[in-house]
Amino acid sequence: MSLFRVRERPIERATLLYPGQSNASTVMYQTWSGSPDSEPILPTFRSYAVDGYQANGVIFSVILARLMLFSEAELKWQRLADDSLYGDSRLSLLEKPWPGGSTGELFARMEQDVSLAGNAFIRNIDDEELFRLRPDLVTIVSGITEDRWGREYRRLIGYGYRAESGDMIYFDKDEVAHWSPIPDPMATFRGMSWLTPVVREIDSDTDLTNYKIKYLQNAATPNLLITHPEELEKETVNDLRDRIQARHGGIDNAFKTLVLDGGADATIIGSNFEQLNLAVVQAAGENRIAVAGGVPAIVVGLKEGLDAATYSNYGLAMRRFADITMRPNWRTACSALETILPPTPDSRLWFDPAKIAALREGEKERADIANSKAAALEMLVRSGFDPASAAAAMEHGDFSRMRHTGLVSVQLQAPGTTVDGMAAGNTTTTGANA
Repeated sequence: MSLFRVRERPIERATLLYPGQSNASTVMYQTWSGSPDSEPILPTFRSYAVDGYQANGVIFSVILARLMLFSEAELKWQRLADDSLYGDSRLSLLEKPWPGGSTGELFARMEQDVSLAGNAFIRNIDDEELFRLRPDLVTIVSGITEDRWGREYRRLIGYGYRAESGDMIYFDKDEVAHWSPIPDPMATFRGMSWLTPVVREIDSDTDLTNYKIKYLQNAATPNLLITHPEELEKETVNDLRDRIQARHGGIDNAFKTLVLDGGADATIIGSNFEQLNLAVVQAAGENRIAVAGGVPAIVVGLKEGLDAATYSNYGLAMRRFADITMRPNWRTACSALETILPPTPDSRLWFDPAKIAALREGEKERADIANSKAAALEMLVRSGFDPASAAAAMEHGDFSRMRHTGLVSVQLQAPGTTVDGMAAGNTTTTGANA
């Protein structure tokens, strides 16, 4: 008897099957359509894509930096026994995911979807071609299941996809690679975009940019208050306002002399750019957006990063970016792709760090650190410290763990070794030293 039992929830729709659909597709159709068993991708994808990625320079730059680095990865199989990497013909599906495509393009699409929707979906079509499912057209389908003791929990069943024809198509969970590196706390299987926590910063950055545009369109001058000693009729006031706007509004009319007649007076109201300190305000918001995306400000070219920019700082920032932000993403992306390209039992899908420039620099630094530690450990052992205690002290950064053997370096030499003309271990002295 199966350990799982799916509770089918009735819905008011007929089951639609397509050629090759499994029984699970029927279950998915029965559990989908607005029930608690479906998790649609949030409708923010389109707004993030149109109003953010395509309209906001900071968002575009951060996502571009992420996908450019992420797409550098080259995938291999890794043996679990010794961590060695190797390739074979099975990887051709990832190397040529679609006609004219490459692993870099596949990863760029996946990263773009994850940034904008929190989820990326890649379908394997008969082990011949991969297909990207647009995330906002996907619904994750699950079901309440019970174990052998009758305890309930939720299990992934598959995915519903609204095709271009408008029909819903259903895929088993093994047909689709679902990558969601940031879990949505309000869902079971759905991921969350890193843009979600900084929506206010995005809106603020967009508003500040629009403010600067309007400021320039208004001849880069603050608002004016026109006062008149006499009470004027409404039509006269409107005519005066329109004439001033026509002559002095817009960039083309910047710095024209303002002449008022009839005793009228002009007073500046509002603040200029310097008083508002917009550069500082906007820079702070831009930096928060970059931080949310895990991209150092210097890599994106933001003001806060450029103020302290040096070649050394840039190199360190890129290595931090690759190590802290992208390395976990490569790891989880590989795990997700194993759904549609299963490895052998003794291996796993992995990325080759040697193909990623930022990681190569990091590996060199780690090698240099390891060599330095090895040299320091050798010096401590030659000085008479117990090797195990010295190694533990260096590993934990606690030198109170070190224990001395009571021996000096001469006594630690191999038997027969001559030191300054005296055999090691010979403690006999003669002459004046007696």
